[in-house]
Amino acid sequence: MLRDSVTVGTRVDASLDVVWRLLTVGRDAWWPEMRFDAVVGSPLVETWTEGGVEATATGRVTRCDPPRLLAFVWAEPTWEGPLEVVVRLTADGTSTVVDLAETGFVRARTPRSLPDEHEEGWRYHLARWKRASEGGDVDGR
Repeated sequence: MLRDSVTVGTRVDASLDVVWRLLTVGRDAWWPEMRFDAVVGSPLVETWTEGGVEATATGRVTRCDPPRLLAFVWAEPTWEGPLEVVVRLTADGTSTVVDLAETGFVRARTPRSLPDEHEEGWRYHLARWKRASEGGDVDGR
């Protein structure tokens, strides 16, 4: 059976405002391939190179409740529909808890391997976002 969702999370040793700012306007520090404005309806584009070929996912921001929630839909050209991504930020003392869920793999008829690939990708991006929010080198050097 195809897995329909991915859920990942992390705790960031930075304030909610710092983590939100790095998600919405400081993304170049940790995910320069992703472009969007934190406004409902904003177009969203991620471009990357895979096997020497440029690939693109496109979508739009569907929900934005600063500084706690950002949601978007996105798809690659071979999918039959979009996936939904919801990012929730929760203040916890001087830290911020980040929870991310991506759903819709079954409806979009994505390859069976995609949920696992996206989970790995989200963990990679969350680690870079965490390091950037905490003032560290995103490449771990």
